[in-house]
Amino acid sequence: MSPFLNPGDLVIIWRTKNIKKNDVVVFEINQDYYIKRISKIEDSKYFLEGDNKKESTDSRKFGWVDKKNIVGKVVYKF
Repeated sequence: MSPFLNPGDLVIIWRTKNIKKNDVVVFEINQDYYIKRISKIEDSKYFLEGDNKKESTDSRKFGWVDKKNIVGKVVYKF
């Protein structure tokens, strides 16, 4: 998620249902957690992309993510 996040950055997330396009979210797939930015929303599915599109593993590889897999929205980083 560089340049938004760098290795070693910590984040605080907010568990909310108020998620919109361009929000950065934490989500779970196969017991692994990822942080990506929402680029598209259709029904209750999200298309998530990393900010570093050349090196990001995101929805272009693993497909749309169900709303139930969204853990929360990143509200603070440090």
